[in-house]
Amino acid sequence: MEKREAIEALLMEHFERRPQMRATDVYKLLFQGDFGVSHILGEGAWKRLQEEAESLDIDDHPTEPLIERISVDGSMVRVNLRPYLRRGFPLDRLYEAMEETSKDRGFPEKFLFAWSVFHEFASSGAMKVDGEELASLHRDLQEKGPRPHHHSEAYRVAYYPAYRVVKREALEKVPRFQG
Repeated sequence: MEKREAIEALLMEHFERRPQMRATDVYKLLFQGDFGVSHILGEGAWKRLQEEAESLDIDDHPTEPLIERISVDGSMVRVNLRPYLRRGFPLDRLYEAMEETSKDRGFPEKFLFAWSVFHEFASSGAMKVDGEELASLHRDLQEKGPRPHHHSEAYRVAYYPAYRVVKREALEKVPRFQG
């Protein structure tokens, strides 16, 4: 099981980079860090990736990192599409990395532990989040179990997220990739 301090450090890393994060964005971060992207793969996933890539202004968000770790051990990462495309990496290889990543289903107990660390951390006031939103997410999780969530409107407006989640080892198979 991952250590509380390591989970808290991961959360702080993301809050420092994106201070407009809300509790639902943390939920999504922790969910993706464990379960990956299998929930978005399916019919039309390749086309959606192509369309999103074509719609992006790759010069926006010039300081956005190419990859961001979203799991404590760094094995699961977000690949930000703008810097990925700016560097000329092949989109089809990113999709292959997504497909390979989707084979792993994650561990609900790992996610639940990470969420409990965040819930306690936020409830103590160490992270500023909306208490009602946090309580609602916590109740929903207890009643329905882990399931995907979307980013908050505040997060989408502030950061215009455009990324895909992959296992770092799958990404390293992309030619010329040097994260």
